[in-house]
Amino acid sequence: MERAEEPLTVNTSEIRQPAVPCHPSLENSTMESLNRQKETVFSLVQVKGTWKRKAGQNVKQGIKGRVSAAKISSSGTTWTVVTPITFTYTVTQTKNLLDPSNDTLLLGHIRDTQQLEALRSSTKPLKRFIVMDEVVYNLYGSQVTDYLEARHVQYWILPLPTTEENKSMEMALKILGKVHRFGIDRRTEPIIAIGGGVCLDIVGLAASLYRRRTPYIRVPTTLLSYIDASVGAKTGVNFANCKNKLGTYIAPVAAFLDRSFIQTVPRRHISNGLAEMLKMALMKHRGLFELLEMQGQFLLDSKFQSGMVLEDDLIDPASVSTRVAIETMLEELAPNLWEDDLDRLVDFGHLISPELEMVSSLHQPHILLFSKGWVGLKIIVLFRCKAFNILFLESPTSFTPR
Repeated sequence: MERAEEPLTVNTSEIRQPAVPCHPSLENSTMESLNRQKETVFSLVQVKGTWKRKAGQNVKQGIKGRVSAAKISSSGTTWTVVTPITFTYTVTQTKNLLDPSNDTLLLGHIRDTQQLEALRSSTKPLKRFIVMDEVVYNLYGSQVTDYLEARHVQYWILPLPTTEENKSMEMALKILGKVHRFGIDRRTEPIIAIGGGVCLDIVGLAASLYRRRTPYIRVPTTLLSYIDASVGAKTGVNFANCKNKLGTYIAPVAAFLDRSFIQTVPRRHISNGLAEMLKMALMKHRGLFELLEMQGQFLLDSKFQSGMVLEDDLIDPASVSTRVAIETMLEELAPNLWEDDLDRLVDFGHLISPELEMVSSLHQPHILLFSKGWVGLKIIVLFRCKAFNILFLESPTSFTPR
């Protein structure tokens, strides 16, 4: 049975300390008195199904009961809760994702080996709700159906026109209505999104809202979503004529990346993805820049399918370039998953591009617009290679900012 290759697991954790508001009726002297009271820190221990406070920050796991990483501090009538927020998700580059002998799409998100073996040996059919971009559905819908049928999965496939113009809360609510009608378990039956970045964003938002967080899986079908949207935690839809004004930071349980989808992507959109890779190379990875300099034209012409000829992933430029691009992106995303720090390297060129992108009359791809953001920021880069021509001048749209 074929399994996935090259998993990248992202485990992020932040400590959130919600502010406790002061009651307006308390006088300053009373507040000062309360603040002077000694604060007591409690750990939380679960015994016989209920949580109890236990004084002290360093309660050892060896005591009877399960100890939470959360803490409660008490000072008079004020309580402060400190609870870690941890997301663990896996980004996996795989091959032949829709081959019925490959169970990655259905079970690749499960990390517990006992749970995995139990599901494989169970006679109960799996259940999956799948949202596909309608263009992708026309190309791969029959393959997805054949895959699910071969594995005896109970499924619902929902094709939708997931374009920038339709990236709205109405679209997310339409998905949620169908999910509710189909019925899924809120923890063990992830929603699957198959499409480009817009599709992944909308489905991610819908999943994050359904029952306050239903797991979901991302399967990118464009080069840009392969190295960008699929590997992060952001979800969103457009609102009030503003790009991604509504959204959440809820990571997928997994992203499964199969480059074979990219072979049906129009050449211009391959250039868009290559330009995103070039952006990351310019920001932080000389080796990736040099690889794009040498192999950019080949990658564009082959639509990143060189692995079909060069089976060694260590020398295949498509394998190497996408792996490095994903790793450099995750290096920037994982420590700042909730974007508490807004000075983000991955946002280079995004100062004015979101506003341009919302002007539908431009009909220009994301990458051209954020590239115009580079010029708008008066950033000049001297290329000693042909990468610039390969990546940008393929487009019939003028690069000159309006």
